[in-house]
Amino acid sequence: MRNFTFQFEEEQANSFTYECSVAEDERLDCSVEAGVPSIYLNQSAMLTLAKLLIKVAHGEYEDGFHVHLHRDFNGDLPECLTVILNSAKTGDPL
Repeated sequence: MRNFTFQFEEEQANSFTYECSVAEDERLDCSVEAGVPSIYLNQSAMLTLAKLLIKVAHGEYEDGFHVHLHRDFNGDLPECLTVILNSAKTGDPL
């Protein structure tokens, strides 16, 4: 059985930080193929994204809070994904 433990400090309402791996080997890219969004990640990037999602899910963020992610989690590369908190019961985009 595997176990995943993630501890983090709560952030301010409009603030967000995340940590990448020590090796900084995350590979993240996104595209739309035949009208379907696709996210390409290696294992390090999956863990980074999982931690990011956990922080948003457990934070005191309001609907519409969002995080802009750049390719490979590298701020010098183009933005490729925006994660937006949407708690609407209908599931409609904001």
